[in-house]
Amino acid sequence: MNKKYGVAVVAVTLLTAFGVAVVLCELLLRFLYPQTLGVWGQTRDGLILLRPTFDVYLEKFGTHVQTNSHGFRDGEHDLGKSDSKLRILLLGDSFMEALQVEFADAFPSLLEGQLHTLLGCQVEVINAGVSGWGTDDEVTYLIRKGREFHPDIVLFAATIHNDISDNLEGRYHTIDHGELIAKPVHELSWVAFAAMEARSYLASHSHLYQIAYQSWKSVGRPSAGHRLESHVVELMKNDQSDEITRGWWITEKLLEKAGRLAKADGFNLAMFIIPTIYAADSGLYSELVSTQQLIPSELNRDKPVETLMAILEREGIWAINLLPEVRARSETPGRQFYIQGDGHFNEEGHELAVSIVSRALAGKIRELGTFNQCSQNEMVATGK
Repeated sequence: MNKKYGVAVVAVTLLTAFGVAVVLCELLLRFLYPQTLGVWGQTRDGLILLRPTFDVYLEKFGTHVQTNSHGFRDGEHDLGKSDSKLRILLLGDSFMEALQVEFADAFPSLLEGQLHTLLGCQVEVINAGVSGWGTDDEVTYLIRKGREFHPDIVLFAATIHNDISDNLEGRYHTIDHGELIAKPVHELSWVAFAAMEARSYLASHSHLYQIAYQSWKSVGRPSAGHRLESHVVELMKNDQSDEITRGWWITEKLLEKAGRLAKADGFNLAMFIIPTIYAADSGLYSELVSTQQLIPSELNRDKPVETLMAILEREGIWAINLLPEVRARSETPGRQFYIQGDGHFNEEGHELAVSIVSRALAGKIRELGTFNQCSQNEMVATGK
């Protein structure tokens, strides 16, 4: 009995010491080396979203992040739509999630205000932007959930440098006998879902868990930045690899699928193209060519944008190309629209993107004249 008691005491002591050590490590990391906490989760049917109704301060960016009940960085939105509002569903990745800036300074919030000013009517922009999303994720969300918001316009934000690689992962679609088909939807068991939720909770609350997870994930793998840079180079090559060609084909088929849904549900499709930093900045492009010892004649830094613009034209989707204006503005000394070392838009980048997109959308809306919410207000404003 005494021996068993002694073993129990030792076990309790070791567990207590381990617990104290974990708590101390957590506290030290929080104060001395804070990590960027995760804000993401997953639904039982496999959609990657932000954690619903979550509130966190991200030390890395100095930003406050709040999410709504739908799992997006935005205010609350009812599924039911007011007939007096023009409703836009914005689908994108980390550029629209915009953790790097305060939400009031991010594209979705600015777009809503700018369109209201230009059109003179109530505009509601629903931000469905999640880090890591590609066209595959966006179209899948639109089909499963997004259409329930009854949008007037679905606006895709195409991040040209990683959307194609994301689509190649085939999270929700696969190729079968030359056709792109949706994978069957499998819901996780409640046990598996609970385990996943526990990991998501730790990732969003524990700095110690984050540093351990990121260290494990990076073992034996090239950095994400290096992989992304290599992919961008492949996209710019005049002679495209079979993999890149397949990625563009998948992207077009996904947009074709979105087009069919738009016709069935009666909304309009638009896409604006966020260029790579190498397409926008001549200096960085020259540096890339030099450091990777590339042959300039084999590359066309505009090719990714040109390829996507051709796809949008074939699919009849409103296309908004940010590249010409972003490149022209980037030539001005001291002007920067991307965060150095991060690659996302800074506040000035969000403002410029909104300026271009809002003007293009407002022009298209006026041209069509089919949005009663805005045409009636314009008639009142002009006295017609």
